[in-house]
Order: sequence, then structure tokens, then C-alpha cells
Amino acid sequence: MSFKSQFSASQDKAHNRNIATKIHEELAKLRAGVDASPTTPRRWVWELIQNAKDVNIGGRVRVRIEADLGGSDAHVTFKHNGGAFSAENIRFLIEQVSSKDRTSDSDGRPTTTGRFGTGFLTTHLLSERVLVKGVAAGKGFTPRKFKLSLDRSGAELQDIIDAVQAAKDSILDLDEEPEHAGYVPGRFNTAFRYELADKTGRKVASAGLADLDVCLPYTLAFVREIDSVEYPNHRQSLQDPDDERLDGEVQILSVIIEDTGGVADPEVSLIAVLSSGLTTIAVPVKQSAGVTRILPLGSELPRLFCDFPLLGTESFPFPVVVNNPTFNPTEPRDGVFLTKTDRPFPQSDHNKRIVDEALGLYLSLLEYASGNNWQHLHLLAAVKPDPAELAKLDQHWYKTTILKPMRDTLLRTKIVRTAAGTLAPIHSAGGQGNIWFPTGTTEKVRRAIWKCCSTWIPEQLPALSDVEVWHEIIWQECDKLTLDQVAAFIEEADTIEKLASELQDKDVHEWLLEFYAALKLDEPAFQTVVNKRRIFPNQNGTFKRKADLFRDAGDMDATLIEVLTLLGTDLREQLLDAEITTDLDDLSQRDGAFVVKEITATIGKNINDRAATKRFRLAFAKLLRWFREHATRAKKLFPMLYEQKHLLYDDEEILSNIARAEELEELLTEFNVTDVHELRAVIEKHAPAPRLLPVTEQIIASLGITSVEEWTKALEDENLAALFSHNSTTTPDMFVYAQTLIQKTKQRVIAHLSTLDEYDLTAMDETAVTVLAGVKKNDRDLTIVVRPAYDETVIIYYQSERDVLDFEDHELWVDTAKGVRRITFGHILKKTDIRRFPI
Repeated sequence: MSFKSQFSASQDKAHNRNIATKIHEELAKLRAGVDASPTTPRRWVWELIQNAKDVNIGGRVRVRIEADLGGSDAHVTFKHNGGAFSAENIRFLIEQVSSKDRTSDSDGRPTTTGRFGTGFLTTHLLSERVLVKGVAAGKGFTPRKFKLSLDRSGAELQDIIDAVQAAKDSILDLDEEPEHAGYVPGRFNTAFRYELADKTGRKVASAGLADLDVCLPYTLAFVREIDSVEYPNHRQSLQDPDDERLDGEVQILSVIIEDTGGVADPEVSLIAVLSSGLTTIAVPVKQSAGVTRILPLGSELPRLFCDFPLLGTESFPFPVVVNNPTFNPTEPRDGVFLTKTDRPFPQSDHNKRIVDEALGLYLSLLEYASGNNWQHLHLLAAVKPDPAELAKLDQHWYKTTILKPMRDTLLRTKIVRTAAGTLAPIHSAGGQGNIWFPTGTTEKVRRAIWKCCSTWIPEQLPALSDVEVWHEIIWQECDKLTLDQVAAFIEEADTIEKLASELQDKDVHEWLLEFYAALKLDEPAFQTVVNKRRIFPNQNGTFKRKADLFRDAGDMDATLIEVLTLLGTDLREQLLDAEITTDLDDLSQRDGAFVVKEITATIGKNINDRAATKRFRLAFAKLLRWFREHATRAKKLFPMLYEQKHLLYDDEEILSNIARAEELEELLTEFNVTDVHELRAVIEKHAPAPRLLPVTEQIIASLGITSVEEWTKALEDENLAALFSHNSTTTPDMFVYAQTLIQKTKQRVIAHLSTLDEYDLTAMDETAVTVLAGVKKNDRDLTIVVRPAYDETVIIYYQSERDVLDFEDHELWVDTAKGVRRITFGHILKKTDIRRFPI
């Protein structure tokens, strides 16, 4: 044998060995990782579909996958209606060499995705033996059917070499086979059959078929060449696939999912897409009643597609799916190169440009969705980079070029559905925080925080249904509403009165009890907050720290507390508001004995200091008065002070009392009586009789009485009858005139209220002659009593009016000779000089 022939033979041997070595090594890696990898078992189906797409006829290809995963004939058979095999295709299939040439069409889109490269080896995880049936055809070569068995089961390298050679040998006589006269392009002429001989094969088959449910709708949206994919009990296709795609325009595509078993009705999966050139972003949506709602991206859905899913990019930190057929993926197609290297890395730079284009599309989609009031906009903010994912990226590039612009725009865009039902941005126009996100150790705590503040700041809280999703999304620039922050708001209010005004219609004590209950849900936070914050109101209505307060034992005399206050110790500053019933375990009490002790001690230190006696004159006077009214208790509680009570008078008071005693003695002598009781009787005897009111039209009108019958009934009230002169008589004309005055007053009051912006008379109703119901003031219900007061007096007689004036939301309006005016409680107190009244 010549050297040349020997050299050629060694070349073929080396080639076959290289092929077998590559197959052997790649399969070893796949076998070793199939059980541990979450992506490897899913990859086979996409390798087969993308190979089918590359041999489409007329821009369309259909795929059919038949599978039996549990029977004695367990198998997966993958079929497509693409073009016939060329001789080169068959050779590359046997040798596992990719025919991908990365050529592109006029738009820059690659014409092929992959053909029988190392990715095809993943299909051997189904079965290490595959039977390929198809049609071979080519230039000058008429169509012929063929069968090809690919055996990758060999454990040794030589076994693989022999199997590769056997496969080649099996098709060498294809020229001798009869022509396939019945060949019709577009039929399912190609089939790959994998026998599922073991548990691993069935597991891999199941994983790949399940992945179609997750990823296929997006693949159909991105890859126009795939007409439909049919697999057990499913058939997916894109509705109206020939509709024109317009760059820069948000379009919603419909993927039809049919039940080929005929059990369920077809479903429609909607995907919103936005494209620019070869880059497309997508997000799932749902539409009903004219409302578009964004749906969450599934945890198993890859975020990056190179037309087909790049399995392993499920955690890529981007809130929408990104597709570009020119992505440079890693060898196992589980990601794309986005790293930083010291040397030039064109593939990584190209991928970064694609992601940057996707960012621009995302910002446009965000603006569109917010402007069109899409629901669940928070899902477009769902980007929280995992440290493990960041480690795979050029972190500086990602954080400055992608993440920061994304989040800056999110802060300014109306994306938060609030508790008030409005749509609001996270930050206000001035860059200040606008939304508070409930934040706590558990969901229960977060819901309790929301409940506490929902009636306080509803337009600054997310809707309750969104609290948990926002909790997972928010980042450093978002304001967190913690229990401590709510406590800080209370502290800032300073007084219970101011807090009540901010809470509007909510009872302030009820609200505080709810907040304390929320605090109790997080014991560490409770201890921190109550020891640090002024959140408990004292009896003066000022917020204090728990350490500065005591409970009121409930047995303290109110007058003695006032005495102690006048002596310089305002005990109410130290006493917890009695309406705060929250359990505060270690809070001490203050009782009546403490008050007595403090009064005794303070007076004891100052009783011999005449200057102090003068300074505490009011306190001493009040205590002395209490001594007189409660002599028995005084002797028991203040035995020493009571015995020495004369020391509680200062020199001026003593002189004044002596002068009054002398004057009293003179009066007793003058009226020839022996004590004050006899003197009072003499004075009352000579006092002038009270002045009785005459019965006039104005008086009758001021009572609101409009008939003789009402007047007669009114005089049955002895207290009312005692006010009028018995010499006065009434006439029918008086009541007619009184009616006129009452009607005039109502008209004038109504006309006046109509000019005031805070009053709404739309639903006004006269429930009585002088009562106007259904009035609203600042959107609160109000009832008004109307009276003439032309003689400058008002007499309340009717029980219905008394009932009205007993309610909180009421007003009394009168018409006088000087005009219409409202009569307030303060006005009544001042005019009647009332300073004390029973409760």
C-alpha cells in the first residue's frame, strides 16, 4: 500500500475518532447532569422544533409530537412537514456536526437557528437509539425514502466509532433504492422515533412536553415560520399569523390552545408585544370588559429567547420577556454572554446592545400601559436581581445602564393602584416619597399596618390586594411603612387632638387600639417602639413614652388632682388616657393615696413659707373648699392638714375674711336674725317677682307654634306656662302672623345657606315646621333647626327640636331684625353667663 493511501486512510480514521470523541464526551456530560439540571431535560423538544423550523416550506412548518409515556410501547415520535433531507443533512446528522451557517436575510434575521449540532445530542436523553425516517432529495437526485438508526448507547469510544460508521454504511446504497413516486412536499414526511426504555427517558419526555405549555405561546409569537405544534391533547397556533407587525406599536397577539381530545373548549392566551427591528419584548395579558390586565411571568418561563427559549434564563433580572434571533447564546443555550472581559468580546457587546434596545421598548410599554390604565402594573416593576444572577453579568453595566434608568422611570410613573382606587407614582413630581409600602416581618403584620393606615392615608397606600407583591418588589428608594414609621407619624402629631383631625372620621382612640394590636403582632418591634416612641396619650391629650406614664387606678378625686396641679405637679401629664385599654404589663399605677401623699408632702414643705403660701393661694383655696364639702373624708385623709387648715390662709386672706365676718355680723344685726339661713329667708321674701313674658306674635313665633291647639298643649307644661303673664290673651290672628314669621325665617335661612359653599341643600327635607333635614355640610349629614328671633329671644319647646339639638351633627339658625345668623353653643354660654351645668 502506498504512503498516499495510508495517509488518506489515517485521515478518515482521525476524522471518525474526532467525531466519536465529541459525541462520547458530550453525552457523558448530559448523562451526568440530567438528574441535577432543571433545564437539560427540557431542551430536547426545542432542538427538534428549531430544526423543523429551519426546513420550512414557503415560510411555514407544522409539527406533530406523538407520545406514549407509560405503556409497553413507550415512545416519543417527533414529526414535521418540512423539506426533505439533503445528503449533507444526513451526514451532519450522523456525525453530529452543525450545519448552522448564521446567514441572514435582508432584514438581518438569521435564516437558520440550528441543524443537528451538539444540541441535537440532548434528544438522546430520551433514548440512546433513535430511528429517523424521512425522504432524501437533492439536485439531480430524485426523492427516496430512507431509514436511519442512530445508536449512541456505546460505553466505550470504539463503540461510538463503530456505531457512526454503521450509520454511514446503512445509507450508502440509497441510490439503489426505488424512487419515492408518492412524495408530496408539505406532508409529515419526517419522523424521529425515540423508544423510552427507562425511567430517565420517560422523565425527560415528560419535562420537554410540559415545557411546551410554558414556552410555546411565546415561541409562536416570535417565530413566524411555525404554523402549529400538536402534542398529546394539545394543539397551539397563532391566530391571524399574517397580521403585519409594526415597530413601536403595542400589539396583542392571540395564541389558540386547542384540546385535541375534544374534552375542553379552546383557550386563548394573549401576549402583548412591542418590537423595534429584530428585538421584541413580550408580557402575558388578559382582557375582559375593556380592561387589560398584566399577568405574572411564570417562574419556569425563560426571560430571554433567541427565537426559542434559552432555558436557564428564568431568573434573568428583567420584568418582561426579551427576544432577538441574533443573541449570542452560551453553548448549552442556557444564557447569553453579558460579561466584562479585559480583551475585546464582540459577542458580549452585541448582546448588551440588544438588552439596551429591550430597555427602551420596556420604558415605552410602561408608559403605554400606565396611560391606558392597565391593571397589575406592579408586575412591570418586578425586577429584584438575585446576587447569583448578578455574578453572571457585567454588574457595572447592568446597574448603571439597565437597572437605574428602569427604576428611575418606575418611580415617576403612575403604577401603584392605591387603597383609594387611584393610580399614583411611587414618588411625587418633586422627587419626594408619595407611596408608603407596608413592611413587616410577616404578612399578618403587613396587613395590620395597611388596615391601620388605610383610612388615614388611603391615597398613599397600595391596594390591599397588592401589598404582598409590592413587598417583594420594592427597592431602596421606595418608602417603607413599618410599625416604627407609623409610630413616628403619631409622635409627629404630638397631641391626640391633631391626630384625630388627620384621621378624619375614624375614632382616634379606636384607631390607637388597632395600632397597638398591630404592634403586638411583632413582639421585638413592640418592645423597640414602645420604649423609643411617644405613642401613648396622657390625660391632657399629649403623646408620651410608656416609661413616662402610669395607669389611673380610677379612685382619684378630680378636685384633689386639680389641687395637685395648682401645687406644681400636673398628674394628668403622667396618667395614661383612661380609654387606652391595651395590655401594658409593666405599667405602674397612680391612685388616690398617691395624690393625698403628694399634696401632703408639697404643702408640708411650703406651709411655713408665707411667700409660698401666697403663690399657692388658688390651690389652698380649692383644698379648703374641698375640706368644707368633705369634712369626714378630709379628717381621715389629711388629719394633720385638716387640724392646721388655718395655716393654709395667707395674711391677706385672713384680713379679708375678718372684714367679711364683720360685715356679715352687721347684716345679721341689721335684719335681726341669728344666722345665715334666717338672713337668706329674709332676702328671698323681699326679692322682686320674676318678670313674666307677654304673649305676642314674636314670642309665639320664637316658640315655633303655629296654631291655638299647639299653644294650649304647650301651656300644659308648667315650666313653660310659668314664663308668661296670665293677663295676656291670644287671638287667631296672632298665630297666622306667627306662621308668616316662621315661613319668612325659613326662606331667609335657606337663601343664606345656598350662598355658602360648604352647605349642600340638594336633598333637603322639612321633617317638621322648624326642622330642615337632609342638609350636607362638607359632605357630612346635618339637621338644622330654624327659628324667628325678631324679639332677640328663642324658646325651645318641641321635643322633636330637642332631639335634633341633642345629636352631634346639628345647627340652630335664627333670623333677627339684624339678619340671619347661626347660634352656637359658645354664644349661648356667653349670653346666659352659664359657667357650670350638670352632665
